[in-house]
Amino acid sequence: MPTRAALLFCVCVMVVGVVSAQSVVVAPPPPRAEVVPAAPAPNWYWVNGHWNWNGARYTWIKGHWVEPRPNQVYVQGYWRHEGGRWVFHPGRWESIRAPMSVAATVPVAPPPPRAEVISPAPGPSYFWVNGHWRWENGAHVWVRGHWEASRQSEIWVPAHWIQRGAGWVYVGGHWQPR
Repeated sequence: MPTRAALLFCVCVMVVGVVSAQSVVVAPPPPRAEVVPAAPAPNWYWVNGHWNWNGARYTWIKGHWVEPRPNQVYVQGYWRHEGGRWVFHPGRWESIRAPMSVAATVPVAPPPPRAEVISPAPGPSYFWVNGHWRWENGAHVWVRGHWEASRQSEIWVPAHWIQRGAGWVYVGGHWQPR
């Protein structure tokens, strides 16, 4: 006879590298506020902390920085209510396919990213867009991070800097089709 806990949830695992999906009847708690420390380098990605279902209860997985991959963007993991269940869609790397609109090429490297405090998400289908430096009126200007609603058919490519020769190229954040 299944236990009450077994009736309340079902964990489905699809293994492709380290990718797994979880499906749970019980909603995850609201995301925790996190203090994001300064990044190791200007182009690193912050992976948001998230709730993980361990088979009996939710446990918090802390956020962390990851090194970028050439021509790829990190898509944050998220929980979404689907068909009466809560499904976790894990974070993953996606190729950047959208044409990159270059906003500026400058001779000065951007400063290290600032530490930010991430407030709780306004809802389970939101993800954090990291703060970043952009070039404006001849100087680097800090743009604060913010929550953005997920789009089912698109992924967010964050603003980032690419070093080209002696200069730095700023590419603004944009949505691209999945």
